[in-house]
Amino acid sequence: MNDKEYIMDILESEKNLSVNMTYALNEASCDKLYKSYLKMFENINKKVKEIFDLSYKLDFYKLEKEEGKKIKSTIKTLTQDLNSSSSDESTK
Repeated sequence: MNDKEYIMDILESEKNLSVNMTYALNEASCDKLYKSYLKMFENINKKVKEIFDLSYKLDFYKLEKEEGKKIKSTIKTLTQDLNSSSSDESTK
């Protein structure tokens, strides 16, 4: 494996840890356990951000500039979907 593959693998693993920690937080059986998990969750997310920043700095992670027209179109679509979901819920 090369450097990019290692970093991207680490980033993916940390993201998965973050997702799984949300389950642990939701299922914590007492306040002390919840607080302990919350500290872990915050540390994991901090590391995810640091690894993402490093991968971006090393040009392993590409972000592309998007046109304003496409952004506005996507916002409109998502807003319509949200409004549709809201009206579906209110009719139940």
